[in-house]
Amino acid sequence: MRTRFIQAVFALTIAVGLAACGNHHPSQTFGKEDVTQIRKMVQDFVAAYDAKDLAKVGTFYSANAALMPANRSTLRGVDAVKGYYEGRFQEGAANLVIEPLDVEGQGTLGYVAATFSFDIRSDPPVHDRGKVLWIVRKLGGQWKFEYQIMSSDLPPGVGAK
Repeated sequence: MRTRFIQAVFALTIAVGLAACGNHHPSQTFGKEDVTQIRKMVQDFVAAYDAKDLAKVGTFYSANAALMPANRSTLRGVDAVKGYYEGRFQEGAANLVIEPLDVEGQGTLGYVAATFSFDIRSDPPVHDRGKVLWIVRKLGGQWKFEYQIMSSDLPPGVGAK
């Protein structure tokens, strides 16, 4: 009986020790603070976009970011992403609205599912709207957009470029 008790205590001690040494570190938990930081990042991105601050827009993306715009090929890297937004600004894109629907994650990865709308000041003017999904990664304590997938609700060729 005493041997079984010692074995049970030993097994329990090992199990607790292994659980404590697992891959779940407090610095890798995803919580309310992360959701708040990501939501703020989205707001700051919108402000930079509406200000047509291309340099600032680029700071929201990781070095290896991929942008998958509606009806276009995938763009990779910050310079390509900035080039895309530079083109949008030249087309007259303005008044970006992003409404996050879900912000979730685990560890240093997360996602933002949102709706978007913006205007293109052209002749004739276009009001585009659709969905966006960002995969975000926490790098050096700061959240960055890693992948961005956009889907316009407008049919191809009607303002979605």
